[in-house]
Amino acid sequence: MSNTPGMPGSTGKAGYTSSSADLERWLRRHIGQGFGAEALVQSMCQSGYDQAFAQATVAAALAVAARADARGTAADTAAEMAAELGIDKPAGNAGGGKGQAGAQPGRNAAHYAGREIPILFTLAAPRVTLFQHLLTDAECDGLVELARGRLARSPVINPDTGDENLIEARTSLGAMFQVGEHPLIERIEDCIAAVTGIAADRGEGLQILNYKPGGEYQPHYDYFNPQRPGEARQLRVGGQRVATLVIYLNSPAAGGATAFPKLGLEVAPVKGNAVYFSYRKSDGSLDERTLHAGLPVGAGEKWIATKWLRERPYRSE
Repeated sequence: MSNTPGMPGSTGKAGYTSSSADLERWLRRHIGQGFGAEALVQSMCQSGYDQAFAQATVAAALAVAARADARGTAADTAAEMAAELGIDKPAGNAGGGKGQAGAQPGRNAAHYAGREIPILFTLAAPRVTLFQHLLTDAECDGLVELARGRLARSPVINPDTGDENLIEARTSLGAMFQVGEHPLIERIEDCIAAVTGIAADRGEGLQILNYKPGGEYQPHYDYFNPQRPGEARQLRVGGQRVATLVIYLNSPAAGGATAFPKLGLEVAPVKGNAVYFSYRKSDGSLDERTLHAGLPVGAGEKWIATKWLRERPYRSE
């Protein structure tokens, strides 16, 4: 399968922001074939669609498809997707449809289960998005309680052997959970899929991390280097990592920001907020500007949940 699905014809106009029945059918077909958000967005942009519009439209379409999968039926998917994308479908003309010019270009919020999740900022290249109140206080507290009983020193992947090793650069305690292991985790994974546009089965298990005062994770990349044999092993179980979501489960008294030194960006850890960043450029190459670090905790402690997302459905070795 090609990395980028072809679109039926070009709009012939840069920055196009109108949905249509043809676009809806194209999205349904290629989502069904397993194409992910980044490939779909790239194809739309290459065909003349506005990037923000393409990202919002693909995210909405993937969310509809995820809900259909959860129901175990695709019977209402076409109508639901048309409504989500702002497409009018006149009765008796299933193949028709009139695009609406105001079909939510550049959304200011994501949505999940009837809840609005404000987007505080978005950086276009590399893609970095900060969500406000992705999780409720109760959900954050629930994840912390689930993790307390299984915390252990957080390892990293040895780039040469593929084994998990403890290193000085990472001083957190962590707890790993299987996908869907607990009803709370399953609900949060569904929320993550809805706001990122990346299907839940492409996510690794949720990792809960706890940093004590002075705890940090020095600058690093989350993607794997295929030139290193130990990291290349990881590509067999879902392909390359394509994005990360970090959810802040509490608000430390001082320090603990997520820093992107090559971007001059620091994201403060605020309970319930989440920062999402993807590390694939439009040409498919890995973006070294996504180098990031967990800065030392100055006072109190820090709790976060980390979700790594793959290019294909993930399975544990």
